[in-house]
Amino acid sequence: MAAATILVVGFGNTLMGDDGVGPMVIRELAERTLPSHLRVVECGSDSLILPSFWQGEEQIWMVDALVRRDPPGTIHTLSHDQVMSIPQRHATVHHLSLPEGLRWIHLTYPEMGNITYRLWGIEPGRLDLGERLSPPVQKAASIVADRIIRNSE
Repeated sequence: MAAATILVVGFGNTLMGDDGVGPMVIRELAERTLPSHLRVVECGSDSLILPSFWQGEEQIWMVDALVRRDPPGTIHTLSHDQVMSIPQRHATVHHLSLPEGLRWIHLTYPEMGNITYRLWGIEPGRLDLGERLSPPVQKAASIVADRIIRNSE
């Protein structure tokens, strides 16, 4: 069996409504027959744990809730450069944005410096206590799972 070349990571907190969309996409993908070059993992809400899941894949595709003030369930697909150019909005390392976490990883793990990232961001509708996704976000999660498989071919 060939080693995976694409790691798909779902970020988010499954106890906070639509913030759990990343892990939900990973769970849906895990139930499907995936190409051998694709590996999927749930990563929780801390991007700094990403190196512990990396096994030398050339690409890391991420799924997360992404607030852009569009209707719930809107799917945003960001390229590597778009992801890395999102500014850090916090003044502390205890609450890093996903792109800022990736920048820290590049500084700390130079062997991960050549990875190409892609982000599927799904616009959340509700970010409150609860384990269920809102209907438009649930529908978007299935669409993103389909797109990940299709784009990996």
